[in-house]
Amino acid sequence: MWRYSCGGSLHAIGVVAILSALSVALVHPVHGSEAFDVVTGVIESTRFKGKSPLAKLIIAADLVASKKLRQQDMAFLFLDWADAYLREPTDPLERLKRWTALANDDKLSKIRIARDFLNRMLLAEYLVAKTDYLQADPHSKLVLLAQLEKQKLVDWSVALAYARIYAGVVISGAKVNRQTMPQGALKVLKNLKDQGLVGWHYRVPTEAVLASELLALDKQYQSARPVSRLKKISKMETEGLISALTRKELEKLPAWRTLAGDPEFLKADAVVRRRRIMKLKRDGLISKTTSSDLLEVFCPAPPPSAPEQPPSALPEAISTPK
Repeated sequence: MWRYSCGGSLHAIGVVAILSALSVALVHPVHGSEAFDVVTGVIESTRFKGKSPLAKLIIAADLVASKKLRQQDMAFLFLDWADAYLREPTDPLERLKRWTALANDDKLSKIRIARDFLNRMLLAEYLVAKTDYLQADPHSKLVLLAQLEKQKLVDWSVALAYARIYAGVVISGAKVNRQTMPQGALKVLKNLKDQGLVGWHYRVPTEAVLASELLALDKQYQSARPVSRLKKISKMETEGLISALTRKELEKLPAWRTLAGDPEFLKADAVVRRRRIMKLKRDGLISKTTSSDLLEVFCPAPPPSAPEQPPSALPEAISTPK
């Protein structure tokens, strides 16, 4: 764990002792104008270093349960470790099965992981790679998704978003003469939004499904470095294909990996880290909300100092009667 002074200089504070005794205390009280960077302490800790993603999640879950780690400090790391664990198998179906195990693990239920987001991305990758989903008619798509849901491979919220898209088509008896690919469907959704025909509550879950399918089909995106993924996601918002909310959800993991995967960034002081995060924002690679979240993690603000008590008034001289 590291302590940052308000001037931004980096000081190791009992590194060996603190990191080797991580189970004793990861969150320490801070004083004056100093703040602790908990995340760097976890990354560098011998308790986590070298462990598998699942082992890291289990250790962290115990520390959260015992109030030695805070959920809000670990949100990015939890998402990173969970995604890495789920993607260890190369087969898309096996990844979905891992998601089911993760979602139903009692020990891991103590920590907040974006399980719906992870499921949506993995499901889209499976559907476009291993099934005839893209060529199927709406009824057949519902049947396929229902089969996967029975196997508990689909999160309930993801299943609901898909049902909203396709069940309405089936119920209305609409005839679909051509298949609409995800990018085309996102453009149609944008037009409906621009005309005021669909509201926020329909648009956001629908675009999240379609965006995940679009990215699953993009082989360049799938093999790209995190910073290149950020460029793609930013472009999608600029073109109006996704909202700021969906952008934030999609950019969270590549934004984190762009920074956490850079050893020089992790070694840098708070001033340099802040400058790097703000450059990503200025370049349009991350949104304002994501930059704020990253600053909170990597450049934690010092706790407010206790207000100084004003000095007590001196007692007035008491004159004694003569």
